[in-house]
Amino acid sequence: MAGKREKSATKASSKKASEITDFPRGGSSGLTPLEFREVARQAEQEVLFSDGVTAGDRAEKKRRRRDGDKPSKKKSKKTGNTEIDPELLVDDERVSAVESITLRTLAKGALVLGCIAAIGELELRVSLPNGLLGVVPITSISPELTTLVEKAAEAAEDSEDAMEVDGGNDNDDPLDLKTRFYVGQYVKCAVADISSKQTAGTTKKGKRAKSSTRVELTLMPEEINSRIDTDDICEGMLLTASVKSVEDRGYVLNTGIPSSKVTAFLPTSEAQAWLSRWMPQAEELRPGQLIEAAVSSVSDDRRSLRMTIDPEAVSQATPKDTYKTMASAQPGQLVSATVMKAWDRGLSLRFMGFYDCSADLNALDLAAARSKSEVEKKYPLGKSVLVRILYVSLTAAGKIITVSAMPHIRAFKPRPALTGYELPAAARLASEKAYADLTAADSDAGSKQDYGKLWPIPYGTVLDDCIVSNVVGTAGVSLKISTTKAVTAFARTTQLVEENEELPVLNKHSGGFHIGTRHRARVISYDAIGAVVGVTLRPSVVDEQFFKLEDMYPGAQIDGKIKSFNDNGVEVTISSNLHGFIHKKHLSDIALKHPELQFTVGKQLSCRVLKIIQEQSSILLTSRKSLVQSKLPIVCGFSEAEGAVPGVITQAVVDRIVDGGAVVNFYQGANGLLLTTSKRLEPGKSLKCRILSCDSERRRIRASDNIDPNVSLEELLSQSAPSQFANLGTDVSQVSVGDIVSGTVVHVGVNSALMSLKGGSLGASLPAGHYSDHCGAIADKIAARVTVNTRFEELVVIGINAERKRVIVSAKPALIKAAKANRIIADARNITVGKTLVGWVKKLTSFGAFISFPGSVSALAPLEMLSDRYVSLPEDLLQADQTVVAHVVAVDESIDGGKIRVSLQRSVADVAATDCLDPKDFMLDYFKELEGPAGSTALSVIGRQTTVTVKQKHPYGVVVAPERMEVVSADVSGFVTADQAKERIDECKAGAVLSACILDIDPEKNIVDCSLRSALVSKKSKKARSQKDMESAVRKQKETSVVVEVVKEDYLVLSMPELDHAIGFAMTKSYNDCSKPFMRFKVGQRLLGTPVRAEANKRTLVMLRPEPEASSKKSADNKRPVKQPVDSGIAFFEDYQPGLATRAKVASIKGTQANLDLAANVKGRLHITELFDELPSATVKSPTDMFALAGVRVGDVIDVKVLGLHDAKVYKFLPITHRMSPLKTVIETTMRSFKTDDKIASWKNVKPGQVLSGFVKGIQEGSGSEGTTVQVSLTVSLIGHLPLLAATRSIDVAKHPARFFVPGSPIEVQVAGVDKRNKVVQLAPHGRYIPGVELPFASVSELVPGLRVIAQVTNIAPSVMFTNLCVASAAGKSPMRIQGKIDIFDVADKLSEQPFAGFKRGQLIEAAVIQGASNSESDSGAVKIRLSLRPSVLCQDAVSSQDIVDPVIDTPADVSVGQVVRGYVKQTSEAGCFISLGRTVTGRAFISELSDEYIRDVKGAFPAGKFVTAIVTAVDAGQNRVSLSLRPSRVGAAAGPDGERKRRLDQIAVGETLKGTITRIEDYGVFVRPDDAFTTGLCYVREIADSDVPVDPRALYEIGDRVLAKVLKVDEENGKLALGLKSSYFAEGSDEESDAEESDAEASGSEASDTDPSDNDEATDGEASEDNESEDSDSEDEEEDAEVSNLALAVSEGFHWNDNNSDDEAGDQPQESDSDSDASDEEAQSKSKKSGKRSKLQKVTQDITADLSEQAPKSANDFERLVMGSPDSSFVWIQFMTYYLSQSEIDQAREVAERALKTISPREEQEKMNVWVALLNLEQHFGSNETLDNTLKRALQYMNPKHVYLQMAKIYERADQIADAERMHKIAISKFSESCKVWVLYGLLCLKNDKIVESRDLLARALRSLPKRKHVKAITQFGQMEFKHGEPERGRTVFEGVLGTYPKRVDLWSVYLDMEITLVTRQGLDEVDSSGQCWEHTRKLFERVTSMKHSSKKMKFLFKRWLKFEKDHGSEATIEHVKQRAREYVNSLGA
Repeated sequence: MAGKREKSATKASSKKASEITDFPRGGSSGLTPLEFREVARQAEQEVLFSDGVTAGDRAEKKRRRRDGDKPSKKKSKKTGNTEIDPELLVDDERVSAVESITLRTLAKGALVLGCIAAIGELELRVSLPNGLLGVVPITSISPELTTLVEKAAEAAEDSEDAMEVDGGNDNDDPLDLKTRFYVGQYVKCAVADISSKQTAGTTKKGKRAKSSTRVELTLMPEEINSRIDTDDICEGMLLTASVKSVEDRGYVLNTGIPSSKVTAFLPTSEAQAWLSRWMPQAEELRPGQLIEAAVSSVSDDRRSLRMTIDPEAVSQATPKDTYKTMASAQPGQLVSATVMKAWDRGLSLRFMGFYDCSADLNALDLAAARSKSEVEKKYPLGKSVLVRILYVSLTAAGKIITVSAMPHIRAFKPRPALTGYELPAAARLASEKAYADLTAADSDAGSKQDYGKLWPIPYGTVLDDCIVSNVVGTAGVSLKISTTKAVTAFARTTQLVEENEELPVLNKHSGGFHIGTRHRARVISYDAIGAVVGVTLRPSVVDEQFFKLEDMYPGAQIDGKIKSFNDNGVEVTISSNLHGFIHKKHLSDIALKHPELQFTVGKQLSCRVLKIIQEQSSILLTSRKSLVQSKLPIVCGFSEAEGAVPGVITQAVVDRIVDGGAVVNFYQGANGLLLTTSKRLEPGKSLKCRILSCDSERRRIRASDNIDPNVSLEELLSQSAPSQFANLGTDVSQVSVGDIVSGTVVHVGVNSALMSLKGGSLGASLPAGHYSDHCGAIADKIAARVTVNTRFEELVVIGINAERKRVIVSAKPALIKAAKANRIIADARNITVGKTLVGWVKKLTSFGAFISFPGSVSALAPLEMLSDRYVSLPEDLLQADQTVVAHVVAVDESIDGGKIRVSLQRSVADVAATDCLDPKDFMLDYFKELEGPAGSTALSVIGRQTTVTVKQKHPYGVVVAPERMEVVSADVSGFVTADQAKERIDECKAGAVLSACILDIDPEKNIVDCSLRSALVSKKSKKARSQKDMESAVRKQKETSVVVEVVKEDYLVLSMPELDHAIGFAMTKSYNDCSKPFMRFKVGQRLLGTPVRAEANKRTLVMLRPEPEASSKKSADNKRPVKQPVDSGIAFFEDYQPGLATRAKVASIKGTQANLDLAANVKGRLHITELFDELPSATVKSPTDMFALAGVRVGDVIDVKVLGLHDAKVYKFLPITHRMSPLKTVIETTMRSFKTDDKIASWKNVKPGQVLSGFVKGIQEGSGSEGTTVQVSLTVSLIGHLPLLAATRSIDVAKHPARFFVPGSPIEVQVAGVDKRNKVVQLAPHGRYIPGVELPFASVSELVPGLRVIAQVTNIAPSVMFTNLCVASAAGKSPMRIQGKIDIFDVADKLSEQPFAGFKRGQLIEAAVIQGASNSESDSGAVKIRLSLRPSVLCQDAVSSQDIVDPVIDTPADVSVGQVVRGYVKQTSEAGCFISLGRTVTGRAFISELSDEYIRDVKGAFPAGKFVTAIVTAVDAGQNRVSLSLRPSRVGAAAGPDGERKRRLDQIAVGETLKGTITRIEDYGVFVRPDDAFTTGLCYVREIADSDVPVDPRALYEIGDRVLAKVLKVDEENGKLALGLKSSYFAEGSDEESDAEESDAEASGSEASDTDPSDNDEATDGEASEDNESEDSDSEDEEEDAEVSNLALAVSEGFHWNDNNSDDEAGDQPQESDSDSDASDEEAQSKSKKSGKRSKLQKVTQDITADLSEQAPKSANDFERLVMGSPDSSFVWIQFMTYYLSQSEIDQAREVAERALKTISPREEQEKMNVWVALLNLEQHFGSNETLDNTLKRALQYMNPKHVYLQMAKIYERADQIADAERMHKIAISKFSESCKVWVLYGLLCLKNDKIVESRDLLARALRSLPKRKHVKAITQFGQMEFKHGEPERGRTVFEGVLGTYPKRVDLWSVYLDMEITLVTRQGLDEVDSSGQCWEHTRKLFERVTSMKHSSKKMKFLFKRWLKFEKDHGSEATIEHVKQRAREYVNSLGA
């Protein structure tokens, strides 16, 4: 068989070879088109990808390898008329492998088929293959829809030019995506972007970094169809198109195909079937709607396409022709593919004979296939299969096409939703019908299934039984759901384990997720393409109680974690999928001042669901303890089903107070009316209420707060909870109080359990607090064991309610023992004094505890009778439901039922006196509950010696790992407290092994307490002996000493030294004492105790001897004596009762109170408000004056009356009966008439309108919008607040209130309001007021225009500032607050860029009213006025019209054409700018009037709020329009770079001479830009030279050359300027030109020095040598300056050649002097010319910049042309880089830089340096540290290293990376220490960053390193830096020192003078000081230098400089003085 196959293959190949060889000339090919393409494809692959071996050779090798294999028995199959050999199809090198679409394989630009999963307002969420999800923004759907969005945005932004959005004739939203798409619709998508955001950066071992990936898609037809070849368009091709327009007979479609000649048309008839099936509510398609259409016909010229979207036609459409290119293959296209190879993970296929594709198992509907054979069984080799393309990626990395054979994908109809994606009814029916058709047509009978009957699985469903059916590589596992066979589930690998666990290694046959294993899962997603349910197997997610919104219900208890905190509330994480929000009102039952301290991020928080808003998918929570801890039923609606049952008692929150009651809120937004007469209700208060009635139809609930306070909580629950007694008997006569019964739990509630007694014949309630005698953690542990069917063998009846037929029982052992001993008294009448009873705590109050006894008997235990020791609060000692032993001390029989008073003091209430309890019962019962009846074998290790290994050491203890013990779990951990480890703390190092003794063990938590104490570790007796001694001690009741080792909450761990340090345990609590033990017991404390139990597997218990008992007989009155009382009639502290008249001595007067001494140990206080009965009329300077007026002085003894007492620490009033040390209590006294029943005014009882008198306490400064207030002391404890704005109308008083409102000043005020929430009383002026203070305005009507008022700034917006004012209001009302608005134009008479810069919130200002409030506004309460701060408005008489730079513009009539105005940009569009000129006047400047030059980004150049200057070009008052121009050439008056004002074209006269710079050179002439004009002039060729011969302008001039030009013509109409450069134009003014050039030369750098060779004789040799060296140094540094270019790359601002981002930075470079003492004027001019030549390149480049800005290249092609024309221009290359950076194409910018470095000529070193610097800038801004370092290293290799280091330092400095800049400077200094420049620049950096000391130290170092010839230069440049950035005095010192050594150096004098002049002008002293004193130091320098002996030329230079200085800054007298000095010098020469 094999031989025949080989022969046939050889024969076929030889035949094919002969056909190719015998190709007939001129005839047609012997190959079919299909064969020809195959041959071409093979040849292409051989050429491109082979390594010398042809495809035929490879095939031959494979055949030879197969010869040795077992012959295949497969037969070839026939497909159509073509016979295909399956063996020949299996070519591993030609068949593509199976590809699955994942986030890793998803490529940018790839095409993928998606299904719309959700439709939002501004985006679509698309389901992609394999469970991926993508997002499509609304602007990425279609061009037409994007246009509609842009129009809508412009219409919303531009109110003046609003556009009407073309939305068709529909009345609905034209942008509503739900009218254009439906859920389940298939769409072709292009991947636009894939961005990942890492949310958890930890990558420790065992943890994974959590990240979220966003896949952004686009549906734009031009993006989808851009790669389609026009020749491949044929019938049956599926194209994405958008509706371009709606016509009469159909729709014009936009296909986005690159060829603009292709048009597509969709007839109306072809669209009706699609509309009726998928969008029946729509009548027609809408513009911008996206559709998938099939080509039904193509015109002959392929320019016209007829489309159809009929669902049946589209689903069956296949291309008629074969595609010429793979790029034409599109997702969604149905094709016929041939199976090429089967894999264990899918199939490799080929369609159209050429194009390889693949399909994974999910796409083949074979998710459960486990092997390759199962795949081959259904899809044998060579089989033709209809598949639909899913994914196409044609990138350089590889070409990937995946397909799907799923029935619903082939049918191109959505599959019915399995989870949360619900489809329209029409879509669901159609899809079910399609599945039924597919099922019937399926040729594979074995795989038939009813797709129409799929089981819908809701999102979040927990699947209890899922079986792993297959392991899909490392991607995840496929699962079968046992309850259905139609649904396949898939769990990704990351969803198999928890986030903090390592990913499992998946294997089909082993591991925790192998095939066949069963798991619980939860549905978390749905793959609409693959019809697979996504699940998670994470236990934490599967077991979550609340996973989705539907799981929540009102009132649900939540234990969440705080996610974030803001001003509005707290966001809480409920589960992995849900978040809730707690409003700030529901954070706590009380107002919190600093909630951020309590609610910190990450903190666990218990809360409750308050409301669920389904529409917004939001959950509102509450963390109020009253609601969270409430055990009452929930009311969440208005019907009985929602809990609103009459009689139910529930919890509610007061919303607001209304007449007759209050509105209260329940859960889920339900509310009701609370009928109450209580006055203590306030909004936000939580309370219990009883439902009275409910009306579900009218949604009304009535409730009442009339709840009997004596009714227990258990009874409240029984009243409000649903009846649990329905199936139980209610005959309560079967039992009586005190009976012992047994029962079974039938229901467990939050606070009680329902019991069945007597076999169900009687029901009873067992409160949770009665499960045990104990409280705290042990009680919770006992309660956890109480479940349904729990049996209680012994219960005691403690209450019977015959009316409600309720029985209450208790399981407290103490009560049961009392009942058995017949010690229960159920009738209060039988209780007598002296009896000791067993009861429990019912309620705790501030004055004591209410104790309950069986039979509804209650008693009061006063606070002083709770304990023998002092107790401040009952909560410190007792807890609710705590078992107590009470001794009856009093019974008031006069009251019905008797009022019983009991004592819980141990000295009175003896446990043994109950005759039923033993003192040790409490301890035995506790440890019985803790250990269990049989104990635990783990307890046997207590006291055992062991070895431990130290793990961690902390300040509070040591964590250890004990050795392995048999009776203890292997994972047990140990802890040694700091007290038990301090003896050997030095040995406790990690890993150390130590000997220890086990003190205690918690078997449940596997934690042991150990000790390292030597006394415990070194005990030597055996365990048996120790146990024997202990048992003997128990029998003998032998008392022994014990040592406290560990103090725990409920018990102590003790050691007994006398019993070989055996370990014992004792209780810290007792029946009557549950206080914290940590203050009563300390580690190491020695006590006495008696062992009472020593049993195996249990703890040894010790009964401690009670603390020394206090004397039961106390002092008769229990009074506290006073020492040395001032009043001899006082003996005890208790004698100071309210109203008592006594005497006191004034100890001191502080503030508004006098401190008194009533006795040596009793302090008192007399407040200033308690001095007078009537307010005195006196002016005081301090409160002391007021006390003196009342006769209270320090040292005097005065008569006072007792008001009460208060706590000295918390300043809180206390009852007279309160027990507190006299030293901690202050007696409040008064000198006024006082009655004991008088009420002291407080915030609770004062009422609005009430008039009070008081004294000024002080001024309280406000913050932000909170205003400053005057504090007024009204009573001892009441301080009122008088707002400063409401206290006066005077600005002087408002700005300096402390001067007028002196503390202690009497004042009469009226209560304006009471803020009960903040407990603040607001006041208003009334009656007697502060002298000299003007009262505020009485009404709004007084606020008339022109009135000056006080206002407080409350808010500052970009264009307006809001303020507050106050006027008086009616009695009893707060002062009326008025809002004052100050517009941006009303701040000053001269507008500025930031008019509000000097203002801040809370600032008080004086303003003038310019627009008052109308009467209607004042009546409504919303009063607003307009204010102005303009000096011309505030002080009209003091401001002249000349001072008003920018007058007020209220109407267009206020401006005129040609007027220059200033304003602020209001809005910028592509058409121009709107500019606000006044409050109501807006001008418009078209884009052509914005600038004289091209502006690329108009909005960026003119942002909103920008301050601009414009000229009025037109005014239309009728239309209220003002046209403006911002062009500098029209506006003028702008300053040039040299500070001179530039002129407009109309200001230039014909014939004048202009200086300028050549900016452009053309064949017809040169363009010249004048220095002092805005426009550019043109000089034609004929006007360049006087010669008649034509000249070449490029041969004469270069760009950047400076020229003089003659104005020949000015064309104002066209804006043109004609110039002439002929020399004949300047013949007459040659002298003037020479002077101009000379002046330019002098001003071109530092001042040139004039030296005379004859002066060399006067200088010393040293000076001469220094001068020569200085000359060399200067030339060297000039060369360096020319080479080093300050280059920067700033994308946002464009490229700056000089890198001078600001003028200040340009001026930061120190000036250098080029003059020498021996240089002449001619030499100086020569040097200036040379310097100009050296900067020539820089000037040329700057002009090129201007030229490019005019040409404005906009594309990469434009730049390519530029660089081709100027390959050596670094400027062009850098602009090219900037272009790419503006497009965020960083890599392309780098490539341009690399091209530039290779292209620029090696001779152009400066150009290369510019590019290197630009590249370094790029890497610093956009690269990483690694790329920057690599670039720097390369630059150092190719360029001058010193220049590179200095440039790198400047780059770092601009980026504020000062440390890196210093590092570069230090490297440069270390390498080039002999260069002065590196030292100077480093010193400049230090000075700029305030490192003064470092800079000065640097100078000393520089002088040690630099050659001597450079010392002068270095010193002078450091001196210059001191003048500019340091201390000018130090700069003077530096110059004085160097000039002392070189007095003949005129250049140094010149620099010194420059620094002095610059210092004065820079500080602005010349403008402030009109007397000229600021120039005194400069004039002295001129005097000094001209007094010295210099050459005549030098003196001439100095006198000319001095004269020029005096002309600029001096007076006529100083000028004359200079001339006189010059004449004197000249006369001295003649003499």
